[in-house]
Amino acid sequence: MIYKRFYFVIISYLAGLVLCTLAFAFNFGKDLTYTFISLFAIVLLTVSFGVWLNRTNKKLAYFFSAVRNEDTSLYFPEGIGFANEKLLNKSLNELNTKLKEARINIELQEKFYKSIMEKIRTGIISFYKNGVVEFTNPEIKRMFGLDHISHISKLHVIDPKLVDILEKIEPGEQKRINVKVNHQLLSLAIHSQTIIIQTREVKIVTLQDIKSELDMHEMDSWQKLIRILNHEIMNSVAPITSLSSTLSAFYKSGEDQTKPEFITSRIISDTIRGLGIIEDHGKGLIHFVESYRSLTQLPKPEFTRVNIQEFFERIMILVNGSFDSDGSKNEVRPAIITNVKPEGLTLMADDKLLAQVFLNVIKNSLEAFGESRAGNEISLNADRNPDGRVVLTIRDNGPGMNSETLEKIFVPFFTTKEKGSGIGLSLSRQIIRLHNGNISCDSNPGYGTSVSMIF
Repeated sequence: MIYKRFYFVIISYLAGLVLCTLAFAFNFGKDLTYTFISLFAIVLLTVSFGVWLNRTNKKLAYFFSAVRNEDTSLYFPEGIGFANEKLLNKSLNELNTKLKEARINIELQEKFYKSIMEKIRTGIISFYKNGVVEFTNPEIKRMFGLDHISHISKLHVIDPKLVDILEKIEPGEQKRINVKVNHQLLSLAIHSQTIIIQTREVKIVTLQDIKSELDMHEMDSWQKLIRILNHEIMNSVAPITSLSSTLSAFYKSGEDQTKPEFITSRIISDTIRGLGIIEDHGKGLIHFVESYRSLTQLPKPEFTRVNIQEFFERIMILVNGSFDSDGSKNEVRPAIITNVKPEGLTLMADDKLLAQVFLNVIKNSLEAFGESRAGNEISLNADRNPDGRVVLTIRDNGPGMNSETLEKIFVPFFTTKEKGSGIGLSLSRQIIRLHNGNISCDSNPGYGTSVSMIF
């Protein structure tokens, strides 16, 4: 509305000037009176237009000056002047009110975000490529006991490795480092993102002390492990102790040793059978200890660039080969489907160790299917998550697991299978951790199981 009125006033002035100029030209030299009247009208319109334009420009200049100086107290009277002036004043006041409201909202948001930054228990530091620090929140200062951090090099006093990680960490990447600050050990989880501010790249890094959480999980893991160890050892030792006591009674009569003439062939055969059982349980204990040792003696990964599609094809060949080698050629085999997006997706990994993980998980799926595998399928999927990290997933449509079983599957020696060792998934987790990745499992009874690995 204001723009239409503004254009209307300008056109009216210009139309008046044109008409007066034509009247002046028509009467010039013919009628002196009309000539002077026309000339007077031209001068009056010109001066009036100049005054109006100057007044309007001044108001706009005052208004923009107030906006530039963030002064929202400016007010233009809406009841004085001509209709177009009143409308202009009203429009400027309305615009000023909206700017004031927008500024108030921005200030409230700034206070809200500032409050979050001050209260959050995660340290945040942002800096430019040259290491100059743009921002730190109070938690960073509390975490490292430093009043002011102007450059990331100041963190050298904490740990040079920390500075090296801050400089080299890539967007979306996660790192972990242990540092000691004032005789206190911090286990820092570090995550990085990059943004562009006015053509300058700023790296934003979050640092969170997860030591208490790690200690809690470690204690929980130890308790679960001790329960499993206690169960396995007691299952082997208790029969040995009981059987040893029984066999010992064959050769004792009270406190005295049984005389040879009273030892019958039945006692001898029972003794031999009992010693055989003790030997089997002893071998089981040795196998148990060897299994435990294998968890702690994994080889160091040899990283190479692995083409995921080719890797999946090798896994399919190995799985099908296992059917052929154990005399199961004529059995119904589950369908194995692969899906890789984008094509040509690669991963830095040790393909041999990674294959061991895949074969462990697929073996569990095959055993869960049971004897009848008709209609069952296993899918091998690969893609990138929103953070750009490679995600490998193995899904099956088997019977699934309940929540109680799901909670324990990565605990060493836990197994629901009669002849299972309970170390397959534990080894798999160790291998994925050696790749700086995470492995997780999701399952529901009757809906299959999904194992995901994020690198």
